[in-house]
Amino acid sequence: MLYNARQSYTPALDPCEFNERSLIIDTETVGAGPSVEVVELALGDFEGRIVYHSLVRPLYNRLPRATRATEAQRFARDEFADAPEWPEVWAAVAPLLDNRLLIAYNAAFDRRALAAMRVRNRQESNERGWRCAMQLAKARVGAKKNLTLTEACAHYGLEGGTHRADADVLATYRLLKRLTCDDAAA
Repeated sequence: MLYNARQSYTPALDPCEFNERSLIIDTETVGAGPSVEVVELALGDFEGRIVYHSLVRPLYNRLPRATRATEAQRFARDEFADAPEWPEVWAAVAPLLDNRLLIAYNAAFDRRALAAMRVRNRQESNERGWRCAMQLAKARVGAKKNLTLTEACAHYGLEGGTHRADADVLATYRLLKRLTCDDAAA
């Protein structure tokens, strides 16, 4: 898939699609548009385990400066001293994604970020497709606007994400478990 700022719509997750053949994915990025770079990537499985997590050393963009409001969740430059570059991360991640349905909170964003990285590095991916947990949460809550992961989790009394990929994968997992349990009880 080539990078395109207006990629086709990523459908909402159907609760029955959250199963052992799916992975929850989250990325943290710097930059925008075609120059976006993934600086952190995490994958979680159906059981709530982190199966992959890594920082990624940015090559083209600077890390954003931490402010008092974002200090706890943003990156410290020294965290990236030993971080691998994207080709090394992709070599480890690509086999994990093979024939898996990828679920992300705000899937359109993560899908574009991964597509930009893959195009820039001339890499292919064989994932089965993408689904958006945010669209499912929005429909279940009955909201007219998109909810942040923190807002959706708070609606269900769950701990939200922190804008770090591994924590956001776990927050998405907790939210999906709640949403799919509510579906099973109905």
